[in-house]
Amino acid sequence: MNRLLEGKLETWVDSLSEGIIFFQAGRVRALNQAAATFLEIEKDQAINLPLIGVLRDHRLEQAFFQQESTELELSGRQLKVIPFENGLILRDISPIKRAEENARELLAVLSHELRTPVTVIRSTLEALQDDVPDKLRKRFMDRALTESERLVRLLEDLTVDVKPPQYRRIEIVSLVARAVNLLQNTFLKHGISFEERVENLRVWADADKLLQVLINLLENAAIHGPDNARVRLLVERNQGGFACIRVQDEGAPLDPATLERLFEPHARGPSVKAKGTGLGLYIVRNIANAWGGEAWAKPLADGNEFGVSIHLKD
Repeated sequence: MNRLLEGKLETWVDSLSEGIIFFQAGRVRALNQAAATFLEIEKDQAINLPLIGVLRDHRLEQAFFQQESTELELSGRQLKVIPFENGLILRDISPIKRAEENARELLAVLSHELRTPVTVIRSTLEALQDDVPDKLRKRFMDRALTESERLVRLLEDLTVDVKPPQYRRIEIVSLVARAVNLLQNTFLKHGISFEERVENLRVWADADKLLQVLINLLENAAIHGPDNARVRLLVERNQGGFACIRVQDEGAPLDPATLERLFEPHARGPSVKAKGTGLGLYIVRNIANAWGGEAWAKPLADGNEFGVSIHLKD
């Protein structure tokens, strides 16, 4: 093999996301950049070293000698180790493991969240089969309607998160108007004074998902922030080619670590009014990440801000 071809082959192998290590006579003869990164060793320094001097973990050495695939944690990564006759393939499965863990947490939340409204609705219907006074009937019905609304909100969160996105150019002003209109009763119930400053921007997003993001952020501020206070919506262009949606409340400023935890699927804020599904901000971040933006939260001098970024489409 000529040097040009060898160089091209080495460049291609180095471009792989999987780590590859070749052994011969108990020593490392070659490895690509991904393997060097996983093993936290300089690529050039690893050549001709004994196996254990490069692998530095008996589990990797055992996988090679026994020719058995395994999964293990190494330097903060979850790796799938696949042996072959003259080496090892190291595959970073951390994203898969995180997704599995998130799915388990989500199922745990769902099993809890669905059980309560379904139980209440069922018991209400059973009670209404009997002859009950009108006053008691109304109380039962109000309770069942409240729980059914919570159940619908939970299912809407889930279906918006999992259905395939349909990206198109969207006038963000029109979606803001829809979201605000849908939340008028919520604002009224909590005495919210709503303010908005929205640039007339076009973004590239799924309309249903973006509407759900707006609703979740505004509803979160209205319900979990203080009553009889102000909620502000700001939409503006940043210098990176994104539109930034920022929702600000007037609640007690939370520390950054607490705010970050609110994006987890089982999270609850410190507010005593918190009766939501615990999925709103988790859904917001998932949607933002999927369209190449980001979701964040930060404390302000007189409140907290939750926001997302979206690609502009002029």
